[in-house]
Amino acid sequence: MKSLTFFFRNPLPAYFSIEKLFYAIAGEISRVSGSFLSVKEQRLPFTSKLGTIRKNIQFVRRTQSQINHITGDVQYAILGCSNKNINVLTVHDCVLLHHYPKTNPRHWVIRWLWYRLPVRKADAVTVISENTKKELIFFTGCPEAKIHVIPNFIDPLFKPAPGIFHSASPKLLFIGTTANKNLERTIEAIRDMDVELIIVGFLKEAQKTLLGYKKINYRLLNKLSDAAMRDLYAESDIMLFPSTYEGFGLPIIEAQATGRPVLTSRLEPMISVAGEAACLVDPFKPESIRQGLKKIIENDAYRKELVAKGFENVKRFQLEQVARQYSDIYTKLIADKAN
Repeated sequence: MKSLTFFFRNPLPAYFSIEKLFYAIAGEISRVSGSFLSVKEQRLPFTSKLGTIRKNIQFVRRTQSQINHITGDVQYAILGCSNKNINVLTVHDCVLLHHYPKTNPRHWVIRWLWYRLPVRKADAVTVISENTKKELIFFTGCPEAKIHVIPNFIDPLFKPAPGIFHSASPKLLFIGTTANKNLERTIEAIRDMDVELIIVGFLKEAQKTLLGYKKINYRLLNKLSDAAMRDLYAESDIMLFPSTYEGFGLPIIEAQATGRPVLTSRLEPMISVAGEAACLVDPFKPESIRQGLKKIIENDAYRKELVAKGFENVKRFQLEQVARQYSDIYTKLIADKAN
């Protein structure tokens, strides 16, 4: 039996999607691998700051096992792993490299500590979309053969929730308020429309001001439990996800699994994740978002087609399939190490 340790970032109350994904994957790998792997989980003791990065690396050095998997966001932690062991790195996106221009020293600290050095150290790198793979190769020069695309999975607890479509005043679910989520252009797109915008996240004062100025009927929610989040999908009529940047775009398939039509961006990875089961728009043009939304609201046949295709699309993102892909990587690396 081989020991496998999943390393997680120090928990933050506002960010938990990576943990949710890999806790489930860890449990499923324990099941599908039988007696092949002994799985355990470790959380890094400190949040990532210049003064704590070294401490987190030292923690990994002390607690590593035969197979180590850094699950994301703290890629530098793999630098604490011994080359004698098998070390796997998951990169969810390259968004940190878009935060600062190359003239800012932080760009280079992040580029080397979070990306270049970790991918060199790893025996295998997994990413959640082809788009992230392309970006990672561009920013790090990582050999393509070293990178494996394994998508996120849909939580099995998401089930179809039949409901009446409120065509007179649809409820639009909008998750996230960071710049890439594109709330400001969405507000412009739905101006003067009889809709209710349900926003999940925390608003900046400028966003509150814009919502008021455009007279948007909205409801703000945050810190929802998983069950409450599933209920919110079921309550909504349409999922609005016109993001300008994502590593994957999990809300797309969560809405599809619930049986809700999805509007998302004509950009990768949203195109690949949505399949043919979403209304694709130009996220940089409010009028494109508006026309796509009106098409979903006004065209019953089109809306029902999106829902039907959504149910088929989510079959590609099942937990067992994803866990087996990770297990196959560990198995291959063990064999390679033995030769």
